Amino acid sequence: MTTTASPHTPDSAVDWVVGFIAELLDVSSDQIDPATELGLLGVDSATTLVICAKARDELGVPLRPKEVFDHFTADALAGHLAARLRTGV
Repeated sequence: MTTTASPHTPDSAVDWVVGFIAELLDVSSDQIDPATELGLLGVDSATTLVICAKARDELGVPLRPKEVFDHFTADALAGHLAARLRTGV
């Protein structure tokens, strides 16, 4: 999946996170509840590493696995990414 819009807002960040997780898990985006813990959706440590690499490559945001585990829903992770993008960190 190639994303053309950077998630500079929480809403578009949620779309990016949900879309990417759906792609990783080979399900439709509408099957991902942004409030559900990522672990319950099937995200594990290996998937977390892929999320970190994708955030770095597509968004230019360095993301550590600990940050994913600290923000372990699509909503929480999207908010974290949006904040990082707004501050340029």
